[in-house]
Amino acid sequence: MASPKVVFAGEVAQIAGVGAVVAGIVLSLHHWGAAAALIGGIAAFFVGKKLRAS
Repeated sequence: MASPKVVFAGEVAQIAGVGAVVAGIVLSLHHWGAAAALIGGIAAFFVGKKLRAS
């Protein structure tokens, strides 16, 4: 079973990932910064999901 700190870190990473994805969509993919936010958000979401599962 994962420690509560790791689970909390996973939750925070997932929330941050969702926020970054939303920001990327709002800004659209016409700019490299928005594309980076979208890709980073997706990555953060899945990293958070993995941390919560461990």
